[in-house]
Amino acid sequence: ATGAGKSVLLQSWCLALASMNGPEHLNFVFLDFKGGSAFRKLERLPHTVGSVCDLDLAHAVRALRALEAELTRREQLSAAVHASDIRDMVNPPPRLIVVIDEFHALKDQLPDYVNRLVRIASLGRAPGLYLIACTQNPMGQVSADMKANMSVSICLRVRDRLQSCELLGDGRAADLSPAMPGAAFCNDSEQVTAFRCATARDIDAVCRQIAFASRFVGSPPQPSLFTAPLPRHVKDRTVADHAPQRIRFGLADDGINLREATVSLTGGNIGVIGPQGLKTLARHASMADGLAVRVSSPHRRVWSSQWLHGGRCTPYASSDAPPPPHIVWFVDDADELFDPFRTDEQALSFTHALADESVSVVFAVSTIRPIRIPEHCNTRIVFPCGERTSDLMAGVPARLLDMMSHIDADNAGRAVLIEGTSACLVQCAS
Repeated sequence: ATGAGKSVLLQSWCLALASMNGPEHLNFVFLDFKGGSAFRKLERLPHTVGSVCDLDLAHAVRALRALEAELTRREQLSAAVHASDIRDMVNPPPRLIVVIDEFHALKDQLPDYVNRLVRIASLGRAPGLYLIACTQNPMGQVSADMKANMSVSICLRVRDRLQSCELLGDGRAADLSPAMPGAAFCNDSEQVTAFRCATARDIDAVCRQIAFASRFVGSPPQPSLFTAPLPRHVKDRTVADHAPQRIRFGLADDGINLREATVSLTGGNIGVIGPQGLKTLARHASMADGLAVRVSSPHRRVWSSQWLHGGRCTPYASSDAPPPPHIVWFVDDADELFDPFRTDEQALSFTHALADESVSVVFAVSTIRPIRIPEHCNTRIVFPCGERTSDLMAGVPARLLDMMSHIDADNAGRAVLIEGTSACLVQCAS
């Protein structure tokens, strides 16, 4: 019940575990569905590899996807060394404890993802994943499949004897006094034990000391299990190494983690579908080594072109000739150049360049209709227009369209990077 001490119990329990186990042996993921207050201070622990709350459901969904991917990764690690349990591995990954406060709220707000937690509860013991689900009312909230795989039940004070019977087999938890917060019964499947939860008086100080001890013994920092969703804006920045192999133009999102969004300017043509321009790509390409960059755009039906110079000069021996630069031609507003009836010099040059392997054409068009895949381009940066049929025709997978919210549709610079058969959401730098 409210005020019985659930959050204090979770905090004290996690602090005790963290004080007895280094972060290389034990990690936490916190899912707080009552505003984030329960675990905010515990996020400072070096053991914490992820923490979300119900104020950002998109972030919570990423956490659940990440947990499912982590379970699969650990199963593959065990299979690779023929181990049935991570305790049988020479260098096992740290145990991962997923702590959920107000589990019933998660079930109500993200019902489609509850089965993922059931899978962790049923399969997670051998790979080292453990689940602590906290709820005000276990009746009807925790499924039979999940309860069948939970070996420990802790019941603090409840108002209904049926709730106590659900966890303990009898109604004794309903007789606990409201004047004794933290009093509880633990059912470990063999016996029921009464206890009183201790309160950590200064959680910040305890977390600081645990972090200090971790640094003192040289425990390696633990990577985050997932990242926040794509930001609404990404600032363009100059990268230190302007290699022509991959040019950065923003951030990419695989649904769990963010990484730099890059494209190859030497691996074929690139189509930019939508209203955005080519400024970021052209700027970074002009600073890369081994590229000759040409930019063309129409103005009042008259095409103008300019060559951009930049990059570093590589010294060569007097007897060696430097290799010729790879030509990258940026063509903005190229819709008219795909007209098969045009025979002017600009259109013919454009058509020839599309088929020339020594030239990479990066063109921007407003619609996918005149584009032939993969003859014209195999890599695309598609800015969804909001019309599902058109976006599907442009190559955006249905699963990505289903994941995109109105925020993605209205956010300038939000696009989908398609390379061959792979696709991911990106935020272009501005």
